[in-house]
Amino acid sequence: MKSDARSVSRLSKICENTAGPQSAGYILQLDRALHHLATATSIEDVIAVEHFDDVAVLRDGKLIIAEQDKNTSNPSSKVLNDRSRALWRTLQIWLQLREMDEGRDCNRHLLFVNQWVATPLATLLRDRVANATPTLDIVAALRTKGAKPGKAKIDILIADVLTRDDTTLSKLIEAIEIVGADEPATIRATLANGLALHPQADTDAIIDGLLGWLTTKVRTDWSEGRPALISRREILVQSHALQDMQKKSRFLPRASGDVPVSVHDRELALARNFVGHLGRISAEQEDIVQAVDHFLKFSIEKHRLVKGGDVPLAEWENRSSRLQERWRNIMRRRSREMVSASSSQIGLAVLAETTYEWE
Repeated sequence: MKSDARSVSRLSKICENTAGPQSAGYILQLDRALHHLATATSIEDVIAVEHFDDVAVLRDGKLIIAEQDKNTSNPSSKVLNDRSRALWRTLQIWLQLREMDEGRDCNRHLLFVNQWVATPLATLLRDRVANATPTLDIVAALRTKGAKPGKAKIDILIADVLTRDDTTLSKLIEAIEIVGADEPATIRATLANGLALHPQADTDAIIDGLLGWLTTKVRTDWSEGRPALISRREILVQSHALQDMQKKSRFLPRASGDVPVSVHDRELALARNFVGHLGRISAEQEDIVQAVDHFLKFSIEKHRLVKGGDVPLAEWENRSSRLQERWRNIMRRRSREMVSASSSQIGLAVLAETTYEWE
């Protein structure tokens, strides 16, 4: 058992030194950027990635939300431990930001963690409002935890944070919100609602498409030396474009081979009137089977599109009227052209023109 534990520990250390965790961090930032784009309250809000902070929200050119994102693949990792770099470096970044002109209007600091592990300071910060904990009590807890000696590097970081006075630290604490990850289904539902996706849209495909577009947009901005800035207006335009593509795809009829016809349905259709009419003109069995399959596949597609709401039922009625008018015109023309032919021959000619030659 001890050997297994040591193996797991070594494996964890190896994984921490690979590109995987870093890539996961970038992906998380894009996920969070899309979340803010979907839930923004103004169409002109702009989301920045790796500009001001991991993710930031700007309104009218002013920074209003700064977010730090912490990602770990280790379920037991205490990302926000009382003396962790993740916690104290985040506080340092936000204090420095608030001391700059660009951070003057920032009134919300979000600390997102993909896996929540309760630690004393992080819990105090998360539950401050719910528990009505006085801000100065949290400041005192920060100073107490920071006073304990530890590793030199983290001590220097903590000391820098605690050089600020109680008022400065209190104002920062009052702006902090610790956010944990929701279940994937909840996240997708939030995005779908925020983007006002059509109820019939393939939500997963739309969201994946938006993340792909967002990745390209961010990469292009960075490669061309610009900050990665995306407006809610842009993401809505992309969302509508993807939904329009899906709608067109739903509207287009499926390939004949993709519409299954059961043996039972085919047997029932063989008793319909049009099959008897085909028999009167001595149509071959192959023609009859093909006509039955066309009828069944058309009915299946009609049901699919009407049920989905893509084509109103009235449009199908209009289409039937147009088909009947076309068939009557073909029948009149063929009757005039084939005066000496029998009714069976005329019927076969009409069948050929309406079935084989019509595209």
